[in-house]
Amino acid sequence: MELKAHAISVQGPHAPMLHATSIRVSDHQLVLLAGYPGPGHVALALGLSGRLKPNGGDVQLDGDTSGRLLRQRVAVVDTPGITEPDDALPVRTIVGEELAIAGRKAGRKAVDAWLTEHDWAAFAERRFEHLPVGVRTEMLAELTVARPEVKFVILTMPDRLGGDPHDWYAVGRELASRGYGVVITCADASARLLGVEAAQLGSVNQPDPVQVEAVAAVEVAAPVEAVAPVEPVAAEVATQPVVPVEDEVPEVEEAAEEEIDEPEVEAADDEEPVVDEKKDEA
Repeated sequence: MELKAHAISVQGPHAPMLHATSIRVSDHQLVLLAGYPGPGHVALALGLSGRLKPNGGDVQLDGDTSGRLLRQRVAVVDTPGITEPDDALPVRTIVGEELAIAGRKAGRKAVDAWLTEHDWAAFAERRFEHLPVGVRTEMLAELTVARPEVKFVILTMPDRLGGDPHDWYAVGRELASRGYGVVITCADASARLLGVEAAQLGSVNQPDPVQVEAVAAVEVAAPVEAVAPVEPVAAEVATQPVVPVEDEVPEVEEAAEEEIDEPEVEAADDEEPVVDEKKDEA
């Protein structure tokens, strides 16, 4: 699938919120979109996801301009004033709310199981605002893609919270490797730190999206690695016949015969005194 915006612009009550911006992203692709921090980031996220109708230009999903389809397939993550969670609430509460939105079980046991599955059980009782930025972004992204209908994800200004840009950029790449189309909006300074050629807010001529290798390539390699250790064992077994089996068997049999021939007589001799001693004692 391809999400494509052509020269979309959004006019605010007093000034333009978003100047004409073009962008395109498909499955397994990531777009880093940089620009001056401000309402343009939110306007773009809402325009791409069908939650705000642009004043100019259009947004298409595989050629379809339906706002309903865009809202179903394109999700915005941690967008200021829109989808960002209440930072004062505990992590467990936020996770429960998001799982419920995704149509999944959201009771305490289900929430704890989900947190444990993602190695976040230690954060369950923390206020959401106290999460490390990378964990916060990843957690909200995973809760978003828990909705099976979502195919495109927009991470909105994760750098506004501080932290290392490489953390949230890694989250975007990981999502793209799983087949999602990902857009991350950020400040120009963050793009420079990442060393990634970024698209620009307010521009219609943009660089190509970053193509991310499918995670399936890693999954296929795993069984091969699992089988590989068996091969040396087979090789060792194959080298064992160097000592002929036929030579070993007679030796065992002869040894057995010798042990049987001698002990029978000696055992009889040994047992008699034991019986005599018992009788004497009686």
